[in-house]
Amino acid sequence: MIFLVIINAVKLFAAPYFPLIGDEAYYWLWSNHLDLSYIDHPPMIAYVNFILRSIFGNSEMSIRLGAIGFVLLITWIIYLTGKELYGQRAGMVAAVIFNLVPTFFGGGMFLVPQTIFFFFWALSFYLFIKVIKTERPLYWYLLGLTAGLGLLSDYVMVFFPFGVLCFLLFSKEHRAWLGRKEPYLAALLGLAIFSPVIIWNLALGGASFLFIGKRVIASPEIIKNLVTFFGLQMVLFTPPLFISTVYLIFFAKRERLLLKSFAAAVFVPFALISPSIAIGGHWLASAYLPAILDLHRAKRWVIGTFIFFALLVNAAGFAYYLFLYPIPVELRGKEFTINAELPKFIANSSPKNGQTFVFVNDLGLLGLVSFHGKVRTWMAPGRLRQADLWGKPEIKIGDNIIYFVINETPLHAKLRPLFKKVWIEPHKRIFNKDANLPNLTEIYHCEGFKGGLIP
Repeated sequence: MIFLVIINAVKLFAAPYFPLIGDEAYYWLWSNHLDLSYIDHPPMIAYVNFILRSIFGNSEMSIRLGAIGFVLLITWIIYLTGKELYGQRAGMVAAVIFNLVPTFFGGGMFLVPQTIFFFFWALSFYLFIKVIKTERPLYWYLLGLTAGLGLLSDYVMVFFPFGVLCFLLFSKEHRAWLGRKEPYLAALLGLAIFSPVIIWNLALGGASFLFIGKRVIASPEIIKNLVTFFGLQMVLFTPPLFISTVYLIFFAKRERLLLKSFAAAVFVPFALISPSIAIGGHWLASAYLPAILDLHRAKRWVIGTFIFFALLVNAAGFAYYLFLYPIPVELRGKEFTINAELPKFIANSSPKNGQTFVFVNDLGLLGLVSFHGKVRTWMAPGRLRQADLWGKPEIKIGDNIIYFVINETPLHAKLRPLFKKVWIEPHKRIFNKDANLPNLTEIYHCEGFKGGLIP
């Protein structure tokens, strides 16, 4: 308990110094356009953001509290799971380890789909343990519910049934469940909960699945992809936890079949495709839950090594984002207030003649400018399918554009023939600590639209 109080006090203290990242702002923007699903992910993140903003209002702190709150809920579930499997001490050790893993300590500050997904994965895993320990059919239906909600959070949840199937196939004591109705009814319940996403995709020709498919069949850069895969796993989850997971999957004895099954269900598919595509480090987060629960059995030096690496990465990450992030000279001293001035800047930059539209060229900017500027933000048609689904601006002759552009210098030349006047904003107007956005972002003022296609 003392550990959780300290670690969350640190997070709450640091939260104001972690401005929204582009992904967070983009997912927040979804809550302005509630739908059955979205191109990039299922809709749960939009619903969560909508609830947070309805209760706490639109603020960076409310989003931070949402992220920290989900990590706390996951901690509680992991404690209960460890206690159910091995006893109270194991549950406490697992809860501490989980909170020290870099992707859950630092990464847990940010409200993204994977945080919410991990909550439902951990809860589903706990319920499956209750199934096999109590033999009560009720837990199957609860599992179907949480698995369905997990699918509404992230498509990685599709691997959960494979963990269930693998365990039941190889467990003589529990294989009889495959001949009973409850697992299949639970699967149907989960599928019914997920069905809005299927319906939405059918209406759009499988837009989400095509988006994922394009990433999977990307041209392979085998060496680069493998280095990225293993490097990210070592940094985000630490070498001891990575090695423990690999050992658990391939070398642990049959008594750990439950943990082996669920670790393998996620880790093996991603490992197999890692030479072909660049795997996001956090995509495998659920594969490490079994090792987190099992690490209490490790020797002290293994746990000590894990703590060393975890503290090293966490300290380095916090030091960089709190003290070493490259802040533009003109923003120093006002980096945490400049975003609040964005609505005034946009209003003052809007010419009296014609209507003024705010454009961006990047999905992160799409959310950030909308969130901080409190304004409807657009992308040029064809740049981002999700933005196209939200509608297209009706720009008329004589209208104006304020165009926020990150790392696309040629866009300036493309805009000049379309407007009577195009000039570059001389000052920095937006700040966050993501992808060097403050230094790379330019703002183009485009006045007097003459006609043509906005690039």
